[in-house]
Amino acid sequence: MNKYAQMAGRLVIGRLPGLVLDAEHKQALQAGTLGGITLFKENARDLKQLANLTNDILNASFHAPVLTVDQEGGAVQRFDHVLSPLPSPMALAAGNDKEQTRAITEISCRQLKALGFNLLLAPTLDLLTNPLNPVIGTRAFSSDLELSARMGAQVISVIENSGLIACPKHFPGHGSTSQDSHLELAIVNKSRPQLVEYDLAPFAKNIASMRTILIGHIWLPQLEEKKPATLSPLVVTEILRNELNFDGLAISDDMTMKAITRAYGLGEACVMAVEAGVDLILVCGTFAESLQAVQAIAAAMESGRLSDKRVSQAMARLNKLFQGKPESLNPATEPQGLELLQKQIETDTLISTRFSATAPALLQGNLSQADNWLVLAPEHARYKLPLANYLSDHLPGVQGLRYSMNLDETEIENLAGQCASRNVVLVTFRSFINSAQARLAEQIGNNMDKEHQFIHVAADTPYDLLKMPASITASLAAFDPSDQAMAGIAEIIAGKSKARGVCPVNLQLDLAAISHIIE
Repeated sequence: MNKYAQMAGRLVIGRLPGLVLDAEHKQALQAGTLGGITLFKENARDLKQLANLTNDILNASFHAPVLTVDQEGGAVQRFDHVLSPLPSPMALAAGNDKEQTRAITEISCRQLKALGFNLLLAPTLDLLTNPLNPVIGTRAFSSDLELSARMGAQVISVIENSGLIACPKHFPGHGSTSQDSHLELAIVNKSRPQLVEYDLAPFAKNIASMRTILIGHIWLPQLEEKKPATLSPLVVTEILRNELNFDGLAISDDMTMKAITRAYGLGEACVMAVEAGVDLILVCGTFAESLQAVQAIAAAMESGRLSDKRVSQAMARLNKLFQGKPESLNPATEPQGLELLQKQIETDTLISTRFSATAPALLQGNLSQADNWLVLAPEHARYKLPLANYLSDHLPGVQGLRYSMNLDETEIENLAGQCASRNVVLVTFRSFINSAQARLAEQIGNNMDKEHQFIHVAADTPYDLLKMPASITASLAAFDPSDQAMAGIAEIIAGKSKARGVCPVNLQLDLAAISHIIE
């Protein structure tokens, strides 16, 4: 085997297509032409299967393996159907309690560590300031840089103390973008002083405790010609390393995102990322795409395009963090250990669930006891938003209706007509992007009498409140679109719990700051 293939393989992390370690990925791990795996929801069916899969990955690896996952909580958590579901980062910030943050983060870390994971792609240090942001939302802690930096510091500390490696993201900051980098190049149109003062600040304040960092596919047009941060020596080397003095492992965001592949092609982009100073490349696509990345990097090493110094630097950073195979639970030899972990998950889930029953915030108005509720929630492709089901566990006469994410006028009139003489809960999801939801709210308000309650629930970002009519009786922010958060909202509406969260997003200040974007 060409020695460059193993060197390049060390720098590339792949993705599996299913529930088992398939022959292609197993061979690549054994040969050293792949350095590890990122797992996703489709890779987990149950605890025993997931434990068997992680063991197979670790045992097959020629290199000291990198086993990683995006287990952020809330909107992005890959194993909430197998491990304990977790509240979102924004829900943690709404609670703003150091002990609770520690307890929730420890739940995630001890469960992942038992399964052999050694790198956790969290926390998100982006500052959410744009209601039109389609991808960050409640993955961010806050719009406030001090609160975000402080929450980030707490989470990083717990992850690192657990024996995992934390990977804060998405440098240089994804929270003010209006684009989803999965689909197109995200843009942060700010000057260098503005970036230093705000977007970069949560990273800069935590840089000394960060051993890795994830670079986002974000273009800074005021700083350079069209080029994402992942491929930019200016961002990775000059700003991150030279100005912020970061000497840890720089990791790319998924290089199969369209923000990259449309403009550069996967192989060339991966080489450019390593040239720019990125040390570890995530390729969360097919095996063929992982192979393409490895081959392109190996060819660049062999030709001298990637210098020995740059390659040695990346290897040294990897070797410093990842040494040998992580310990992991093996169901075949430790059936009792698997049972104990399952019991621990059940206990941990109770702790996490209790937190989610108090984390929401009452943004305006007051709640009073009632029954005969009609709950309207959008049909979201990713999130079930099953508030009606959970509310019916507590109160009689609950009916649930679904509406299209961006419904037309006929659907609005039809739904609003069913809201007369009922107490209504309207769940919205990013109504600045899905603007017809605001028209639905207005029409419902027009049809309702003053004898009944009209409660609004912002399932994701609290910006939705700004789109709601004056007829709203009360507005709740869940800060989290997960099932667990909807169960918590149901308890609050039913009077079984109280909304104790404080909104971590400065709604009015941020709206004024981005008025030119949303007009």
